[in-house]
Amino acid sequence: MRITSRTYTLSIERHDNGYLAFFPALPGCHTWGRTFEEAVKHAEEALALYLETLDELGKTIPEEKDISQPVSLGVTVRVPVIA
Repeated sequence: MRITSRTYTLSIERHDNGYLAFFPALPGCHTWGRTFEEAVKHAEEALALYLETLDELGKTIPEEKDISQPVSLGVTVRVPVIA
């Protein structure tokens, strides 16, 4: 098993009823929280499930195209890679 490291930008938007959290490089990978902290926690879970699902379906895991902003969240997801 080969382990690779990837970094994804997490964007969080404030809305009237809470916070929308999403990863711009990962279409469809988004979640919601009533508080900022809840949105971050849910984003960690959403990212792990998103990447695990791509792996199970045999799809390529996308890479971040442009990381021009500082990263403020680190999530480690272990996905087996067949080399």
